[in-house]
Amino acid sequence: MHEGLRMTLVLLIIGVLCGTLLATANNATEPIITERIETEFLAALEGFFPEVAEYEVKKIDKEEFYSCYDAGGELIGIVGQVKANGYGGSIDYDLAVNADMDIIGIRISSHGETPGIGDVITSPDFQERLIGLNIEDPIEAGVDVDAISGATVSTGGVISSVRRVMDIIGENVL
Repeated sequence: MHEGLRMTLVLLIIGVLCGTLLATANNATEPIITERIETEFLAALEGFFPEVAEYEVKKIDKEEFYSCYDAGGELIGIVGQVKANGYGGSIDYDLAVNADMDIIGIRISSHGETPGIGDVITSPDFQERLIGLNIEDPIEAGVDVDAISGATVSTGGVISSVRRVMDIIGENVL
């Protein structure tokens, strides 16, 4: 057998075995990871609205919006499980809005932003700039929320996404 063909077959077999092992590991861990993500989200939802007794999920454009109700059935707010575009790709976050359409919380659940620069979106200092803003506010970088120098793509992406999410909530959920 020709040496090049033999090496190709060995590499093919190794590739198939490694691919099979990775697929098996992924299939085994996927339900565990999904459950952990859901548990963390529900804990965040209850952190935003401790008095929540039940919630109703509405899916809009691949994003989910949880209308939260108290024990009396009164709407207390909405939590959007949404995405923004950042420098490092997609930023997954939760945005909590009370019944008066004021932002009461934000939680970045995953991102690929540059450590030490773009990951400033996870800092309380940046997130507090959004807390208290209302659907009536412009929610625009440089107008009522300052983007952070050096991380303008990351912070600007989150700010413009928050504006988009507030519009979706106002038009489709409330």
